[in-house]
Amino acid sequence: MKKGFKLIALVCIFALLFTCLTLVACNKKTPEKIVRISTTTSVNDSGLMEYLRPYFEADTGYKWEISSAGTGAAIAAATYGNADVILVHSKKSEEEFVAGGFSYVVDGYAAERVSFMHNFFVLVGPSTDPARVKAVKNQSGTTVKDGFAAIAEHESTFISRGDKSGTHNKEITLWPESVGIVDNNVANIPEGIKGWYKSLGAGMGACLLAAQQQNGYVLTDKATFLSYKNASDGDRLPALEILWEEDSAMKNTYSILCVNKDAPFVSSVTGEALPAGSVKIDPEAAEVFLKWMTGEHASQLIAVYGVEQYGGSLFTLDSGYRA
Repeated sequence: MKKGFKLIALVCIFALLFTCLTLVACNKKTPEKIVRISTTTSVNDSGLMEYLRPYFEADTGYKWEISSAGTGAAIAAATYGNADVILVHSKKSEEEFVAGGFSYVVDGYAAERVSFMHNFFVLVGPSTDPARVKAVKNQSGTTVKDGFAAIAEHESTFISRGDKSGTHNKEITLWPESVGIVDNNVANIPEGIKGWYKSLGAGMGACLLAAQQQNGYVLTDKATFLSYKNASDGDRLPALEILWEEDSAMKNTYSILCVNKDAPFVSSVTGEALPAGSVKIDPEAAEVFLKWMTGEHASQLIAVYGVEQYGGSLFTLDSGYRA
């Protein structure tokens, strides 16, 4: 009889143990698959990334952690090991990133830089146009550089990103040599222009709002400008309008670069090399993002982004990046 009770007790214990283990297994969550993306404020402020997010997550099962800054800072984040993939728009900076060993060619693609879409920078300014940029534009044979020369000549307020972003890098190429802006180093801004040339060291949205408040001119990507003009709470830039657009000098190309897991990563604090193996990059996640962004579904979504709200797509898709 005692043996029977012992056997029943053992069975009950094993049954209870099995139930507990089953419950633990059922409650154990599958780790989330995450891709870390470092991108520019312009592509993020335009609303494109938030628009694409739910489709990407539904199609791939990945979630994304996105941080946005000027292209210089976005690329720097990747050199610190804080991103699996970057989406930026400054060719020279991207080529330096590649030359430094921080990216690699993904199978099926022609190069490390996958330039997959573009839009145009636009020169925006007050409707009153104190520098008479529109009059310059209407003259035969003029380019946007002539518009920038007019701003300098009239010493009209100009709001610069001043953050080594793709937009900032483009801006400094559009000033006449006489202005003296030779590079994107804020320390090198000539004293003589600081009265009207305002270098903010800020993102695109902040610079647009500053131009609105200070009756100033600013170079911006068209997508971000339109998103602020048509914000859910109304026109946030009522005093500003596009004065110059679609000049060949203002083409704005966006590229995706996957981060090399064996890159020579450096400390964000000291700038010194980090020990090999101390940085964890997820190439699989990066390549999932790249392939989805250049795939059929994303292409369809990007092609119509802005059509309903603005009457035309905010980005134009490119090709030729396949191997």
